[in-house]
Amino acid sequence: MMLLDPGSIGPDDLERVGREAEQTLARLADVQERLAAIRGSGTAADGHVVVSADSSGRIDKIQLNPRAMRLASQDLADELLRAVNAAQDDCARQARELLAGAGVGEVVDEAAFAAMERRLEEAHTSFVKEMERYGRS
Repeated sequence: MMLLDPGSIGPDDLERVGREAEQTLARLADVQERLAAIRGSGTAADGHVVVSADSSGRIDKIQLNPRAMRLASQDLADELLRAVNAAQDDCARQARELLAGAGVGEVVDEAAFAAMERRLEEAHTSFVKEMERYGRS
């Protein structure tokens, strides 16, 4: 992380930081939209059980081929569970790949983010004071 002397920050620096922040927010909005569109799928029992999950991992569709109904109840339950887990794992895998590809795969450190925000506020305050001082000169 590059530390800047608040007194050395100029209007061009603030404009650049503003543009970069807007670009980052746009990328994050795109990633969020793509995350919401993720669909997971899982199969079991030789393809006779198919489960679909949405982006949150909630199961929204279960397809049972009539042949799956020939299984003993415990075997059918086991196959359903296998397909559900596979669908949820598929969602999680796609989300990890999307986040890694977007460069946001790591969890945001809230404390570091808050510290960065404080430093930016301090730099802004210092910049305003300097601009006022130059305005009085």
